[in-house]
Amino acid sequence: MKTKRSSYVLGTVCLAALLIVSMFVAGCTSNGTTTSTAATPATTTSASAAATQVAVPATTAVPATTAVPTTAAQKQTITVTGSTTVLPIAQAAADAYMKLHPEANIQISGGGSGVGIQSIGAKTVDIGMSSRDVTKAELAKYPGFNIVTVAHDGIAVIVNPKNTIRYITIDQVNQIYTGKITKWTEITGAEVPNTNNQIVLIGRDSSSGTRTYFDETVLKSATPVKTMLEQNSNGAVAQSVAQTPGAIGYVSIGFVSSDVKALPIWYNANKIITPSISTVKDKTYPVSRDLYMITNGQPTGLTKDYIDYILSADGQKIVADQGYVPLTS
Repeated sequence: MKTKRSSYVLGTVCLAALLIVSMFVAGCTSNGTTTSTAATPATTTSASAAATQVAVPATTAVPATTAVPTTAAQKQTITVTGSTTVLPIAQAAADAYMKLHPEANIQISGGGSGVGIQSIGAKTVDIGMSSRDVTKAELAKYPGFNIVTVAHDGIAVIVNPKNTIRYITIDQVNQIYTGKITKWTEITGAEVPNTNNQIVLIGRDSSSGTRTYFDETVLKSATPVKTMLEQNSNGAVAQSVAQTPGAIGYVSIGFVSSDVKALPIWYNANKIITPSISTVKDKTYPVSRDLYMITNGQPTGLTKDYIDYILSADGQKIVADQGYVPLTS
């Protein structure tokens, strides 16, 4: 009986010991799980930190990237178009100005005074060039025009060097372009050897300021004959006359060269006036005019600086170098 009781007590003790061991093992397992769970935020924090470190260079790189367009944007551009008479002045002045100011980009193109006035009126360019006065109708249409005189000019009547003519009158030029005189032999002292002496008329196109001024001043607003060959620039007129023995044409004095003969004008029946810078300057040459640059309103920025440069002493020297008459002596 005593032996059975001892066995029972021993079994109970063993069972209790087993239960304690089981609880200890369970506690260890629970601690491992807790440790593992606590590790997860640590891993997440580490990844976040890594991501932040990668983002820093990307963020700091943005100013470096945007700095390039900012530098490029400092390059200022203006466009100038119109009169082929004013064009040599505008181009030479632009080249000189851009050498002094590398950040400036001044783009010059021709097309005629009409194109220059229409373009500045439509605000598709920054400056319009004209070798004729702006009409009252144009001023009414574009009341914001600011017109600046940049130089003076004369229109020379030119013939081929083979022509023996020494001078011509305004009236004779009028009669030639209106078809009343058709042969060189109808003018005293004029002859083109080895030809039939037929006069070949060379003129400008309808958008030309030189054409407008010539028609109003020399032709007294008469319409030239339809046989006149129209050219779109002073240079093209000069080239055609140089290549055609019987030709006559008219160009700005800035385009007179040894390839053509610029005819003196017998004026007021007692003076023979040669087209030149000096005779335009002293206003003795009868076919002279002003040259203009036009803006919409008062110019600002690069547009103003460029026009101011042309009006400066250096700019007016460029005017003279190009064969035109500067505003000041």
